[in-house]
Amino acid sequence: MSRPIVDPVRLSQIEIVVSDLGRSLRFYDEAFGWRPVPAEFHELVLLDVPRDCPFGISLRPEVQSEGNRPQRLTLYFTVDDPEHVLDKVSSAGGRSIPTKIKLPGYGVVYLCEDPDGTRFGLFKRTPIAT
Repeated sequence: MSRPIVDPVRLSQIEIVVSDLGRSLRFYDEAFGWRPVPAEFHELVLLDVPRDCPFGISLRPEVQSEGNRPQRLTLYFTVDDPEHVLDKVSSAGGRSIPTKIKLPGYGVVYLCEDPDGTRFGLFKRTPIAT
């Protein structure tokens, strides 16, 4: 059996949309021991995860236009060729979102949705200069 184009074991990030960032930071700290990392990363607040955790966890404040959107969680997968995956998503009835988020020192994130509007992120790691 061949390896899937988007391999579930390559989950790289879990993004949780929150309506009240302060309340959520307190909740995840007190309930799970997930403290924020002191780093600026667009509008995301990264949470500290153990070094051996294969994915990151972040909180993102809800944007007003998303108020009616039921999805509160976005999964990000590391892929080798995001453009190829976006083409596959579009040809299969999904939607490629015209957003390319550059994360200096880390990589690039692309967004897409399935036919029901469930959003997924595709992460391509930036090669480390030697």
